[in-house]
Amino acid sequence: MRVLIDDPALLNDLCAHFRRAGFTADPVDEGMVAVDRPDAPTPQQAAAEIRVHLQLWRILNPNQRAELVPS
Repeated sequence: MRVLIDDPALLNDLCAHFRRAGFTADPVDEGMVAVDRPDAPTPQQAAAEIRVHLQLWRILNPNQRAELVPS
């Protein structure tokens, strides 16, 4: 899945947030990060976990916009 954020200066912070929780996360474009949970039992479980952790990042960064985009 990909996450689009408004402030490209926060790409490293967003990647670090996901990596600390066991995800793979890499910048793929200005303002966009590719996130995966390779050890999830199903793609649906991976997507659900990504959504939860993205919501947590939004809570920790309330003035920043981040959204999932189709890969």
